[in-house]
Amino acid sequence: MSLPDPLIDPDDPQFKGKSWDAVEKVLDDREKFLVSCHGHDLEQREARGPSVLQPSRPVIETLPWEQRIDPFDKPASCTFRTWRHTCLRCTLGAQTVTLQLNKGATNNTIDPEMLDALQDAIMDLHDRSQVRVVILRSEGKLFSNGFDPKYLMSESNMTENQIAAIQMQFAKILYFWQKLPQLTVALIQGSAMGAAVGLVCTCDMVYAVKGAYFAMSETKLGTVATTSIPYITRRLTYIKNVNQLVLAGSSLTADVAKEYGIVSEVVEDAAGLETECGALCDRMMLCAPGAVAATKEVITNIVGAPPSSFMMDYVASVIAEVRRGPEFKSGIEAVQSKRRPGWADFPVRP
Repeated sequence: MSLPDPLIDPDDPQFKGKSWDAVEKVLDDREKFLVSCHGHDLEQREARGPSVLQPSRPVIETLPWEQRIDPFDKPASCTFRTWRHTCLRCTLGAQTVTLQLNKGATNNTIDPEMLDALQDAIMDLHDRSQVRVVILRSEGKLFSNGFDPKYLMSESNMTENQIAAIQMQFAKILYFWQKLPQLTVALIQGSAMGAAVGLVCTCDMVYAVKGAYFAMSETKLGTVATTSIPYITRRLTYIKNVNQLVLAGSSLTADVAKEYGIVSEVVEDAAGLETECGALCDRMMLCAPGAVAATKEVITNIVGAPPSSFMMDYVASVIAEVRRGPEFKSGIEAVQSKRRPGWADFPVRP
């Protein structure tokens, strides 16, 4: 017959012939000893909640504008002057840089080689203050088919750390692309799928031809688009639209993608993309590059964050810093003298 409590033996001298109160005291002493072996003190009073002397810790470690993301693990292999990547073509224009996915024969798929090329481009762009507009486009029928299926199959021969390293590189590409100080515009001449949709959602402006489609089929393949989801949810207007695209794997037409918030404008054909891009560059010629960079930083830092005293301090410090700069002084002088500011004297052209 088993004992009701395996820790209590009625024939044990510590318990035999003693009252229940004495038995409980022995058990309490034993429990205190066992707990103390794990570094706990049962006699110490536990705080009932935060106080002035011991306030509660914040749920979020840092505010969005205080966060510091570690740089890329790999060093840059080239710059625009020494460009060596063939999968991504780089063209320098008048205060612009055009990056073209150059794998039309394989639907401009994303693989480690393409990730390295995008990383090198991003690292160089962060140091090019003279560039004001970055244009992302591709050749061929599709804008991009997302991650290369051959690469995805090769992951079965990779370790978990190797797979995580590739996804971390892609995650940092999306993050640092969104944080570029230049205005970024994507010209979508064909359908974008999978990871390409995440890349498109990090662009400031997106122009697409009427026949383009946008699809996230990860759930149909038994996987998750975790790396792209943060940027898709920030881009799309409603969470129900996110669910339709990401969970249900719907294929969106360009018009529906515009309604959802992915696309800025829909045009009839590739010629319309060139027209819209040229008009955008003309508008950006009138905008001070430093002011554009500061405004982008504020937008990415405060989107989705509720107003607070911390946010007010942050935005006030940004405007104070900008107004101490030469651009603000030049802009005010241009208004007073009824002339164009200095940054509007030079064309912005692809």
